[in-house]
Amino acid sequence: MGLDIKPSSNASYNSIAIIGGSGFYDFLEEPSKISVTTPFSSKPVIIYRQDHEGKFLYFLPRHGGNHTIPPHKINFKANIFALHSLSIPRVIATSAVGSLHPSIRPGDYVLLDQFIDLVRPVTFFDGDFSVTFTQGTKISGVVHLDMTEPYCPEIRNILSVILKSDLSTHNKGTYATTMGPRFETPAEIKAFQHMGADVVGMTNSSEAILCRELGICYGVIAVVTNMAAGLQKQVNHEEVITIFETRSANLKLIFHKVIANLPMHKSCSCAWYIEK
Repeated sequence: MGLDIKPSSNASYNSIAIIGGSGFYDFLEEPSKISVTTPFSSKPVIIYRQDHEGKFLYFLPRHGGNHTIPPHKINFKANIFALHSLSIPRVIATSAVGSLHPSIRPGDYVLLDQFIDLVRPVTFFDGDFSVTFTQGTKISGVVHLDMTEPYCPEIRNILSVILKSDLSTHNKGTYATTMGPRFETPAEIKAFQHMGADVVGMTNSSEAILCRELGICYGVIAVVTNMAAGLQKQVNHEEVITIFETRSANLKLIFHKVIANLPMHKSCSCAWYIEK
């Protein structure tokens, strides 16, 4: 049975959501909690909201507030559809990543522009789903979506300008996706290096795919938390959290700058379903 979901017609470009990954569990100072029911889970998605300087800010902790959800059990479809049902047109995410190259060091920022994901099939359009967008366009059935530019160029450009003086920022990077929750083997890391990847993680590409399917602009700032397996003696989750926490306060400042500089109207083509 197909789903026919119509998001609110008063979708506001004053709305933006932040998705926090490992080590980034809060963003808003005095938020209200929203429970959003979706067709993809028996449990509601918990999202936090706060109005700030004329804008509506939302925060979704990817792994739950206390990191209770491992990467392979994240309900990406429920999370992204919940944001869509709130008529949120833009999302910025954090992503903890391991570096595949000596020139990309722990603590560095990477503004991802490509990903490699051959392990986790994810889509809303599996043949039974249909969605009617605000503009009246209805999409259903099977959709083979173009992902030539998988991350919103508008958000990436704003992030690049804000971080242009930060010498620890890499303006481009290819993200290799693994299932988790285990870390990768040195052999897997070598394979990713040969494939052209720069960093590795367990979650980001699924969000990018699902956001694009629903026409949501999606940008990400990856934080390098460790050198990948084979490039350091061993990898553990504690160092991931430790490194990320050192960047947490700065990330919040960066996000607020991005939010302040987002234009009222999109100049990108992330809303692919709109006829030009």
